[in-house]
Amino acid sequence: MPSEFSRYDVAISFLYQDLNLAKALYDQLSKGLEIFFFPRNQEELAGTDGLESMREPFRSESRLNLVLYRPRWGKTPWTAVEEVAIKDSCLDTGFRSLFFFTIEPTADLPKWLPETNVRFNYADFSLEQAVGAIKARAQERGSHIQPLTPIRKAEILRAEEDYRREKAFLLSSEMAIFKEVEALFAAVVKQCDGVNAGGHFEIEHRVKIQHRDIEQFCTIGQDQVSMSLIWYQPYAESLHKAALIIREFDRLIILPPGNFFYFQPKIIKERQYVPDVSLTREYGWRLNRGDQSFISSRDLATQFVMDFLDLLERDRAGKIIRREQ
Repeated sequence: MPSEFSRYDVAISFLYQDLNLAKALYDQLSKGLEIFFFPRNQEELAGTDGLESMREPFRSESRLNLVLYRPRWGKTPWTAVEEVAIKDSCLDTGFRSLFFFTIEPTADLPKWLPETNVRFNYADFSLEQAVGAIKARAQERGSHIQPLTPIRKAEILRAEEDYRREKAFLLSSEMAIFKEVEALFAAVVKQCDGVNAGGHFEIEHRVKIQHRDIEQFCTIGQDQVSMSLIWYQPYAESLHKAALIIREFDRLIILPPGNFFYFQPKIIKERQYVPDVSLTREYGWRLNRGDQSFISSRDLATQFVMDFLDLLERDRAGKIIRREQ
């Protein structure tokens, strides 16, 4: 049973496909805690019984077991060993040693997992919030945040430099960014269709996306207001001066063929994002000015549609002032 003499504060169990997320969590958590993270602990496992070496950190050497869960977790050779050890630890601690993160929405959960507050959805947290929540749980289990040592500081600086170098490489992929724009537009359309399915709204949407065009559009609108997502890329095969522009309009700019504007729509509000890569090597966005925090395409799509519903609410309340031209 983990005790105050535990070797690790947190042990991370994950599938290979979540290696980047696990590594990002390790890099942040290990600034003050002792973490068992297999890719960083391979050397100390060399020459030992591999199964036993992988089992003990989760069974008896860690105060808190962090599971990054997808339905395949527990069905691969390594995670199957870790699952047995984690279940044993849970039985000894009344599940207080478990922090269970579902990485993707699923109802396919382990049958031994109780319906208690040990379950968390990663989609509900930013990386920083997840780190804070895990640290808090580890401290509840008796962990103490330790001051940085010179060796650990050097490791952090090296990890940050690796991240900057890999981020620059990922952001140089013009095609990968275009695919992210496609995914963002598709997420917006899906959100709008979900809202419309409730029967209270009829949000129209139009998407124009063609690789190598200077501007790609995703426009939504209802009643007398609209919003647009515009991917602006002035140079083919280059992201120089490229930006994702979000605009709110005081008129419906989705018109049937053959119609025209009697009065030119005006931009109520505009903000710009640039492509970004998170610590987990996920493509996404950050504001060109102001708040520099990362936002995923999924979350930006949700925010975009929420902002449109707020705009529609303001218009119906008579708060959008139009000057007839």
